[in-house]
Amino acid sequence: MQLLAIILYSNTGERRILGFEPGALNVVTGESKTGKSALLDILEYCLGRDSLQMPIGPITQTVAWYAALLDLGGGRAFVARPAPLPGRSSTQRAMLRFGAGLSALEFEELEADVDSNAVREQLGRRMGIEENLHEPPPSSSRHHVEAHLGHAALLCLQRQSEIADPNFLFHRQGEQGMAQTLKDTIPYFLGAVPRDQALRRAQLSAAKRDLKTAETAYRRAQETAQLAGAALSALWREAYALSMVATPEEPERPTAVAELQAAIAPAESVSAPTTGRQSATRTNQLLQTRDNLRNQLRAVASEREILLQQESTEVGFEGAVRTQTARLASLHLLGLAPDASSPLTACALCGSTLADPDPAVADLEQHLRQLSEQLNGIEAARPARRAALTALDERSDALRGQLRTVEAALRQITAATAIADQLPQDAARNFTRGRIHATLASLPASSDTELRRLGQLLEFAQGRVHDLEAELDPSEEREQVTSRLVAVSQDMTAWANRLQLEHGGSSVRLDLSRLTVVADTEQGPAPLFRIGSGENWVGYHLVAHLALHRYFVRQNRPVPRILMLDQPTQAWYRSEVDQRSGEPRSDTDREAVSRLFRLIYDVVRELAPDMQVIICDHANLAEEWFQDSVAHNWRHGEKLIPQEWIDRASQGRSDSR
Repeated sequence: MQLLAIILYSNTGERRILGFEPGALNVVTGESKTGKSALLDILEYCLGRDSLQMPIGPITQTVAWYAALLDLGGGRAFVARPAPLPGRSSTQRAMLRFGAGLSALEFEELEADVDSNAVREQLGRRMGIEENLHEPPPSSSRHHVEAHLGHAALLCLQRQSEIADPNFLFHRQGEQGMAQTLKDTIPYFLGAVPRDQALRRAQLSAAKRDLKTAETAYRRAQETAQLAGAALSALWREAYALSMVATPEEPERPTAVAELQAAIAPAESVSAPTTGRQSATRTNQLLQTRDNLRNQLRAVASEREILLQQESTEVGFEGAVRTQTARLASLHLLGLAPDASSPLTACALCGSTLADPDPAVADLEQHLRQLSEQLNGIEAARPARRAALTALDERSDALRGQLRTVEAALRQITAATAIADQLPQDAARNFTRGRIHATLASLPASSDTELRRLGQLLEFAQGRVHDLEAELDPSEEREQVTSRLVAVSQDMTAWANRLQLEHGGSSVRLDLSRLTVVADTEQGPAPLFRIGSGENWVGYHLVAHLALHRYFVRQNRPVPRILMLDQPTQAWYRSEVDQRSGEPRSDTDREAVSRLFRLIYDVVRELAPDMQVIICDHANLAEEWFQDSVAHNWRHGEKLIPQEWIDRASQGRSDSR
């Protein structure tokens, strides 16, 4: 996307058309207060910004509509924005038209029929900005950001106050939250983000939802299976106590259900009813089983307590042994022979005779080895102890489950017996059959096969999430950004040297983490704010943006092929005389300004017809190549706003009084 024209519409319907050449350097030169800086605000406003940053004055008093005619490569776009209402500085109203042969519309044809969001979205889609989404880390409180035309425009504009600012490199970087927005969106414009990133993120969100659903289903199936298993075990033990089944050990679930169903078949097909003595005997067996389980559980708890006490005791013993080992290890610092068997009668440090000789070095070495072996034994015992504790915990859980099953069976038998004792014998048997039938009917139908199926679905969902997260790995994105910035850094280094900037002979790079330029000197990295003089600040701003746009063009990235710079030569035009003439009086200043413009001119020619640079400046150099690049020269009364518009507006205000 490049700029063909900026069109202003007066309150009376007149037009002011300012044409620009695509694929070339366009210089708007002129004296101060002619409206050059307003062109940047107008272009940004037409690209979808809601607020118009125009200073209150002749422009805001005379202009009713602002418009831009854009070349999209395969067609044109006409964007018009009405001036904000009196007393306001922003509006979302806009007009947008597309066509192959569009030109500046007449005032009567202007109609606000879309909003600024539609302008950004539709122009961005025509430029190639695809669906994308930057999601901050889960621990961050920031919202996700989708890069659009408004973010791309931040890389295309440099105000007069920005291009010489040592602290900020990009347009509007100093505004609240804008620096983070730039960090989040620049990787997309560099191409470090996959083209289908938004689709993959949507797939990841869907996969996470599926995973959560699968986890819930599997967990519920597990809980249901555990509850069903416990209920069936209790029912089997109760049936055994009532002599309805033959064995106390519960078989596999399908067999157990089949035998219980056979036990509650009609009375003529089953064996003789159980006697009270048989029932009491089997109930006593359940009571004995319960007591045995309780005793086993107490024994497991005791073993676990012993292991924990041993571990606690070892902590103190290990500390004492380590302290003594550290003291004896100091022998190696004295350089004493480790095999010396005679006691030490002289101090190893000062050489004086000792009243009580120290132990022999060999004895101390032997003691040190013994202590080290004890420490190694403690370390070796720890894995075995941890394994034993784990096994005891598992054994304890299993015993608790069996105990709960037996106790549940006993409670059911007690409750059933209390009711059956009040009924006749036949009615009591029928009551028992009915209760077992109801319990079997209430058992869930889910089987081990269903549980395995849900487990496979869970495993598949986990693998899907893992694969998508690997494709969207933030570390991979950072590596891609770093790789792409290498090419940008090479151009920045070469051009900084060409402009003779301070530290230009060093490696110059773009630091996206701090959004600044860094020169890697022999004394260490020098960020832009630590490099002196306005000439260097302007120069490094320029080489950074030129290098980025050269990369955007060569890689066909969806960024407008426009770079608009406002007053890049301000560091050399310090006097009113220089500004009026357009030529600095100092030879050194003229050479520096010429180098600056010539670099821009050469880069645009290299990238032609895919790059357009628009510069609003005082400079008006005599070189032929520069004069060929002058699009508008606002001197000798020529301004952005015609004098007739200003006079007519003044007359209108006088008449209204």
